[in-house]
Amino acid sequence: MAERFAYLNGDYVPERDAKVSVLDRGFRWGDAVYDATRTFDGRLFKLHEHVERFFRSLRYARIDPCLDRAAVTAFCEEVVRRNEPARRAADGDYILTMQASRGLVGGIYSPSESATPTVTAYCMPLAFATHARYYRNGAPVIVTATRRTPPESVSPRAKVSNKMNHFQAEFEAKAADPDAFALMLDTDGNIAESSGSDFLFISNGVLRIPQRRTHLTGVSLLTAVELAEKLGLETDEGAFTQFDLYQAEEAMLTASTYCLLPVVKVNGLALGDGKPGPIVGRLLHAWSELVGVDIVDQAFTRA
Repeated sequence: MAERFAYLNGDYVPERDAKVSVLDRGFRWGDAVYDATRTFDGRLFKLHEHVERFFRSLRYARIDPCLDRAAVTAFCEEVVRRNEPARRAADGDYILTMQASRGLVGGIYSPSESATPTVTAYCMPLAFATHARYYRNGAPVIVTATRRTPPESVSPRAKVSNKMNHFQAEFEAKAADPDAFALMLDTDGNIAESSGSDFLFISNGVLRIPQRRTHLTGVSLLTAVELAEKLGLETDEGAFTQFDLYQAEEAMLTASTYCLLPVVKVNGLALGDGKPGPIVGRLLHAWSELVGVDIVDQAFTRA
């Protein structure tokens, strides 16, 4: 079977040859930023929005990729093109990741002025088997003791490559329930985000959005909000606690990989009737219409 191709510092190489030095600051300290989107039937979803956020993260991290937005857009599209159609018939759709580290530097702690960034983009098959069942059964979440890194330390609005904060929350949730997703609070005890996705809930028929200053505002979250408003749903952004969540009728996780997953249980407490709710179902249907792919059917077919 043909091997997938990746972009690495100006070249398109077989995935096995996309290698980075052990002295790269991204490898050594997570001194890097990234962004990711997925394809639907081979078409990249909202690539412009993801590239824009990528450059906002780069500016925050003070990493100069030595490329402009048009160049990043072009190599992302080319990576997908080079993996079509020889691989996608077997892989299905992809998650496309663009990443830039500060690269190789002379000093241990201080970046060298002559550092050359490491810039890459690569496709990975979507792991449909890991999330397909949650569309029908709903997902449980566990509120973890591990809190989201506060904006006073590292801005959650930048998509940085160091994910240890999220991993610790995920380990904690999985130890309690292997099927559960982590739900992190901010340092004030308000709902922030999951370990790899944003979180929304519905109470009194209103879509509640946790305040964005304490979590990454995902393109998927914004898409869910846009679709909700088109469906006539009222939205409300604020500082919400576990108490507020316990009163919810429905909840959902949003991420590029699975778009929307219904949440049916929080810390063992059922939301609504403990089954995926109608509003999440309507949003999933609207999303499928938006991208021209039945998201749920694809997941079960490919799982």
